[in-house]
Amino acid sequence: MHTLKDVKNTLPASWYYDQDHYARELDAIWYRDWVCVGRIDSLEHDGDYMVIRLGTQNIVVTRVTDGTVNAFHNTCRHRGSLLCRESEGRFRNGRVICPYHTWTYSLEGDLLATPGRIETGDFDAADYSLYNVHVDTWRGFIFINLSESPESSLIEFIGKEADYLQNWPLDQMRSVHQEKFPIACNWKIFWENYNECYHCPRVHPELCKVMPVYKKAVFDPADFPDWEPEFDGDTGGGAVGGGARTWTMNGEISLPMIEGLSENDVTRGVVFASITGSMYIVGHPEYVRSVRILPTGPETVELTVDWLLPSAFEVEDKQDIQSIIELPRLVIQQDGEVCELNQLGLRSDRYDSGILVPQEYELWHFHEFVRRKLAAASATSAIEK
Repeated sequence: MHTLKDVKNTLPASWYYDQDHYARELDAIWYRDWVCVGRIDSLEHDGDYMVIRLGTQNIVVTRVTDGTVNAFHNTCRHRGSLLCRESEGRFRNGRVICPYHTWTYSLEGDLLATPGRIETGDFDAADYSLYNVHVDTWRGFIFINLSESPESSLIEFIGKEADYLQNWPLDQMRSVHQEKFPIACNWKIFWENYNECYHCPRVHPELCKVMPVYKKAVFDPADFPDWEPEFDGDTGGGAVGGGARTWTMNGEISLPMIEGLSENDVTRGVVFASITGSMYIVGHPEYVRSVRILPTGPETVELTVDWLLPSAFEVEDKQDIQSIIELPRLVIQQDGEVCELNQLGLRSDRYDSGILVPQEYELWHFHEFVRRKLAAASATSAIEK
């Protein structure tokens, strides 16, 4: 069993709404860790770009001429003007042109031209390239890191989570449907909700029909000694049951099965990979779901959910994929509602912090992650001073 052996306190309530603390978390976590910002297939052509707002920072991610991805701050080196006003688009002729004074850059960020500037001998264009941002890709997903010197490579950061979905051809899949969900809660509240199933019997009755273990308010049968799971393999994260084969409203598979999955993958019906704190990915026998999380303020967060299918699968009608959309969408909406209730309740003058029940051990690990990150950032700041 993984359950907590003694009572653990939760994080202080103010950490979920205080503006100054939110700024500390941005610096300690979101500006130092690798953050998933999208899929490569969303940048189909050279020069295609998307703009990501992460905390106070505005980042442009674009596809360059060799098919790789580049990222830079959405800031002109002349006097700091915003370069891109739209959230997505394409740089024509492979040029990034400032809308203010027409300074022109390559997709790699090199300064190419400063039209109308009076020439002087002390100006070297090589000194005024765009402020680059570390960017890397993993199996079709794009990640950025705002630190000048990332503590680890992307693959080191992802760690063992990369192994859980190794049989799914993620880099050969594409998004066939995307939805955004703004939620009025601190980003940590959503992660806490994701990391426990204590709420599942009351909040997710439809999900519990395809995931019987969730009816016991736990993720893993090992957490409930008297539970007899229908599946006897590795059940970290649970497995479908009750006649269900996947996460759909009726538990049935209506799309072609993904090739290359093991018997264990298919039998379980669901496999999770969690990359704290910006995303998690869920693999099913016939589709994959990715959920990206970005904080938009101390008490707001936005989720971007993509439904992925093998690139060879042709979607002729949205009805063809409706079966894989309905249940996950409902679960996200249900989670959003209780997360917003959680956020509102934290404002009580009497509430300083709460406690964790035994099966909320993953929340304790998450809280320790937040504490470690804040302590490390504080130590680094002290050394720099």
